[in-house]
Amino acid sequence: MNNVLVLVTILVLVVLYHLLKTLHSIFYVPYKIQQHFRNQGISGPTYRPIFGNSSEIKRLYAETKSESNLFDHDILKRVVPFYHRWSCMYGKTFLYWFGSTPRLAISDPNLIKEVLVTKCGENGKVPYNPQSKLLFGQGLVGLQGEQWIFHRRIFNLAFNTEILKVR
Repeated sequence: MNNVLVLVTILVLVVLYHLLKTLHSIFYVPYKIQQHFRNQGISGPTYRPIFGNSSEIKRLYAETKSESNLFDHDILKRVVPFYHRWSCMYGKTFLYWFGSTPRLAISDPNLIKEVLVTKCGENGKVPYNPQSKLLFGQGLVGLQGEQWIFHRRIFNLAFNTEILKVR
């Protein structure tokens, strides 16, 4: 009887530990990340537990699909409607969520340059989905880590401003 009580207590503690760890990662960490960016002046759609902003992104794609297919040179609102809508609402830089994973959308050219030039490697690329991997293959778009650093050194030489000057 005493052994069973010890086993049940251990089992309850393990389950409680995992439950608290899950709640921490689903609720507390995203809340702190969102507060951190808000303190820096970066806002975005609010985090929704577990799903993030995925349902809103799906809804915006469905709305765009249902609209009439009039030709317009501004294709951003048809290709990535969530980005178009949120950049109009929150500015050039905003935070949105895929599940409990934050994504920072940046469209300010100076900030993009700073992010791409920074060599700390803390900014990762969004992983490929299978269709885009078929489209891009193993090209520059999909490189990460040491491969990206090697290729960046090579194509930085090709895009040197002295070489590209138009006569």
